[in-house]
Amino acid sequence: TRPEVPSHVPFLLIGGGTAAFAAARSIRARDPGARVLIVSEDPALPYMRPPLSKELWFSDDPHVTETLRFKQWNGKERSLCEASIYFQPPSFYVPVRDLPFVENGGVAVLCGKKVVHMDVRGNTVKLSDGTQISYDKCLIATGGSPRNLPVIERAGKDVQQRLTLFRKIEDFKSLEKISREVKSITIIGGGFLGSELACALGRRARTRGLEVIQLFPENGNMGKVLPEYLSNWTTEKVRKEGVNVMPNAVVKSVSVSGNRLVIKLKDGRKVETDHIVAAVGLEPNVELAKSAGLEVDSDFGGFRVNAELQARSNIWV
Repeated sequence: TRPEVPSHVPFLLIGGGTAAFAAARSIRARDPGARVLIVSEDPALPYMRPPLSKELWFSDDPHVTETLRFKQWNGKERSLCEASIYFQPPSFYVPVRDLPFVENGGVAVLCGKKVVHMDVRGNTVKLSDGTQISYDKCLIATGGSPRNLPVIERAGKDVQQRLTLFRKIEDFKSLEKISREVKSITIIGGGFLGSELACALGRRARTRGLEVIQLFPENGNMGKVLPEYLSNWTTEKVRKEGVNVMPNAVVKSVSVSGNRLVIKLKDGRKVETDHIVAAVGLEPNVELAKSAGLEVDSDFGGFRVNAELQARSNIWV
């Protein structure tokens, strides 16, 4: 019988996000017979993240959390067409156990598995369940994990239970449910993700009487990305969506009082709310560097590579 997981693959891609999927597609385009294995911690097949904070919130479909489909504008016909957040349907992929045997190769995804150890000299990796896979060429595309605010990390369990760090399909599903149940949600962070979620939830604020607050240390939304006049314009835009935008807000402490969360700011202001979404950036996932002996950049925290994105002659990042 064929093993569940092949012991050797020509192309091993670690991580199941956009980078890994794009790499798989490029490898197959250049080498139509290539056999590519994606190992992903996520239980889902590769999907786009942007709709999780954008289009999915504006769907009229009451079952959107199950279907994960949204309407998008199709430039040519100017008609609304349905799209899914998944890059490809399941039928696009080859079953993992069949990857070495299918005639013209293909892309297989091993979902819900994590690479925990890398032997660079032996060209092998080890998964969390002990499975070993050897490779000819490997891509590390492990992405990042959402950061949390140290003041929230120190605030204890009661606060953590009312916190969302938004990144995956599961986070969208749970926040969508929470937004129907609570009276007030506070988003901490003024970047892309925080501002998108503020607008998405703001739309609900009008129809459901949900209070949506967004606070961040900068002078305006997207303050780190946009010039001041555009940041001002964006901030107004978010306010018009029904969001209470609080710039120049630095969180000093978060605690539970009665049945509510109390956020104290450095300037003395207090915010009472029911749930917090922290959208304060990403931490690169570089745990593999240790066992692999790969260099990590001390300033930026990511893997060190050359101009060809190589960390070793047959390992790319």
